[in-house]
Amino acid sequence: MYENTGEKIRELRKQTGMSQAFLANKVCSQSEISRIERGLNEPSYQMLWAIAKKFDVDINYFLDEHSKEREDYFQEVKELLEEARRDRDYSLIEEIVDQESKNPLLQKGHRHKYLKWHKAMTVYHLHKDAAGAVSLFMDCLSNGDLDLLITELDMNVLNSIGIVKRNEGELKEAVYYLEKALRILKRMASLKKERIVRKVYYNLSKVHSDLGEYKLSAGYCEKGLALCLSEEDMFLFAEFHYQLGRNLLLLGDEEEGLRYWEKTRTIIELQQKKNLLKFIESEIENYRATGTIK
Repeated sequence: MYENTGEKIRELRKQTGMSQAFLANKVCSQSEISRIERGLNEPSYQMLWAIAKKFDVDINYFLDEHSKEREDYFQEVKELLEEARRDRDYSLIEEIVDQESKNPLLQKGHRHKYLKWHKAMTVYHLHKDAAGAVSLFMDCLSNGDLDLLITELDMNVLNSIGIVKRNEGELKEAVYYLEKALRILKRMASLKKERIVRKVYYNLSKVHSDLGEYKLSAGYCEKGLALCLSEEDMFLFAEFHYQLGRNLLLLGDEEEGLRYWEKTRTIIELQQKKNLLKFIESEIENYRATGTIK
């Protein structure tokens, strides 16, 4: 079933004089390379992508017609992009998108729009082009009428536009896109338990805090925390605690605000997120010393 892919890897490895051990380094075990070359194992997208980088060739070089039709291929691409998003590794996102833009399998329908959504992220975060990014985000939507949007990708795109607008100081526009996403999500039963709801709550809480609307911001944090608990999912759990504590401090409730920040520190310690831990510890230390929020 996977003979053609393995054969292409073996032929290219021999042509370049590369050993199995060298090819396997930082990719997988040498025995795994051997099984792939013999057609016994199927390489994952991440492995095939790493192998292509080692040979400095397009990943499509290894894909025969059968592998292009694999149902799990797009899912593997999504998983790698999702991991890069979590790490805010926009250089890696750009590399993946540029690679996959040459793949006919991902150039139609929602798959194409999914890649373009990530391309827009790199246009903003790497190339600092807010207008260009928003234009690309709008191209990703399934309908020009925002009230007719129905897909999870649509909601993620509206959330992304809201983030850009907030970062650029266009707070009212940020609220517009985020609230539009939230209204649509509330009438879509299939998405009510998805993480996108919490993303929108979290970004709305940040925008309203920027606007000085601390009680409204705190309300979104509480809704987000309730979803984390009901779904037994820690996604944004620490972030909601931090944002809620920040709002309470800004409202003058020092005791309760610091209590939420201390809970944030405990959660982040459990999650072993070292950079975030340094940040919250610095915030707590600064507030206790100066009584101000950075």
